Amino acid sequence: MLLDKILALFWKNTERMDNKRIATLHFPEGVHESNNHAYLDDGHRHHLLDVYYPEDAQGKLPVIIDVHGGGWMYGDKELNKNYCLTLAKRGNVVFNMSYRLYPEVTADEQLRDVAAALKWINENLDSFPCDRGSICLTGDSAGGMLAAFTAMLSESGKMRELFGVPDFSLKFDAVGLTSAVAYMDDGTLMSFYTRIMLGGNKYKKEKWAPYVNIDKALDLGEMPATFMVTSTGDTLALKQVLRAAEDFRKKGVEVEMMNFGEYKGKALPHVFSVIYPEKEPSAECIDAMLAFFKKHSGKQTANLDS
Repeated sequence: MLLDKILALFWKNTERMDNKRIATLHFPEGVHESNNHAYLDDGHRHHLLDVYYPEDAQGKLPVIIDVHGGGWMYGDKELNKNYCLTLAKRGNVVFNMSYRLYPEVTADEQLRDVAAALKWINENLDSFPCDRGSICLTGDSAGGMLAAFTAMLSESGKMRELFGVPDFSLKFDAVGLTSAVAYMDDGTLMSFYTRIMLGGNKYKKEKWAPYVNIDKALDLGEMPATFMVTSTGDTLALKQVLRAAEDFRKKGVEVEMMNFGEYKGKALPHVFSVIYPEKEPSAECIDAMLAFFKKHSGKQTANLDS
């Protein structure tokens, strides 16, 4: 398909730019890495995840599970490694996963990959210094969509049935969404691209078709308390993030929003806190997100016990 080839060239160029950026980064020291765990035993290079936590960890630590972005057709866990190591350095056990990409799979199949990773994580939490009473989920851009939908899938058997996702038996205290693109077919210009990630117009025959926009998905499942990040330079997701925050609040979801303006005279780009986690505005953003997570720590455990 010609359009797929054009998109592949675009993401190949993005990969080259990302490789240059990653080569300039200073990765945090003092973090233990346990890499390349196969969450599905099929030999696929995208069915792997890493686990990071401080080398001097004492006792059980809060858990953060991250889903990388990349427009549903680019990237793997290495894309967010520096971000995840930064979160681990601040006193967390962080799970950093890959998942299969378009055109090999569509976005709904990626949700099933994420669910498979979460099942593995749930079964292996006690192999790492994890506090089962404090589990949060993060995602950026396309990974933000996957994280948001996954959080609702964790709460709704009906939604899992429609999307063909098995119960992965994890619930989340809170969710962090950075520049999340989560309206997949809302008639905007972005939909021209995101519909392709669903499989084109043929997706409309699927049982889950009415729920590909996050406001409609909220009709099926509850959403945990959510921390959202965007910026005036976030040309891909600013409008979607602001709209999602409004839709979440209408449904009674607690939302904390950070919408950054210019920093030192420059607009902050899409997913800035993920691609440059060591910089000052990113550190402010990460501190606020971790404080939000701490505030909500233990809520999913309380719900399970009630």
